[in-house]
Amino acid sequence: MKSLLIKFKNLLGSGPHLLLLGSILEGLTLYIRPWISFPFSIGSEIQIILILLCAILFLSGMAWFNHSVNLIKVHLKEETYELITQGPFNYVRHPLYTTLLFTIPPILIIVFSDLIFIIPWIIILILSHYIVLIEERDLLRIFGDRYKNYQRYVPALLPFKGNGGNRYRKVHGEC
Repeated sequence: MKSLLIKFKNLLGSGPHLLLLGSILEGLTLYIRPWISFPFSIGSEIQIILILLCAILFLSGMAWFNHSVNLIKVHLKEETYELITQGPFNYVRHPLYTTLLFTIPPILIIVFSDLIFIIPWIIILILSHYIVLIEERDLLRIFGDRYKNYQRYVPALLPFKGNGGNRYRKVHGEC
């Protein structure tokens, strides 16, 4: 049983912790909102469109994450380690964190039409950077120079380098 819990933790990394922390920060923001608030006006039509856009992004991100889990599950069963650079890992090294960061906080900002929700978003973004650093120490220990090279092509959270995973595989002969 303990081995199964360790495998599950390895599969999700610190994602559940980041989600819990984000939920606590958002809850605290809701609590202090009656005293501190930065409301803005947004038309209900635009609000609905933005909420739908965030919901679509969230569902797409969860499908993206599910694809990641399916890629990783095979290696957990066989207790092997393989650096996965395909699928969502073409664009970011941590697709779950990217999905959480770019969907849930904006939905709260839009729903409540209050910029106070930017504060927990910034805190979560900063903390996710440190969580990524902690997780990547283990990945560097396991994969060494292969992971270090992969880091040069694919960003951790923000997909600003395009399809870096393909470039990584092409350069390193892993196509």
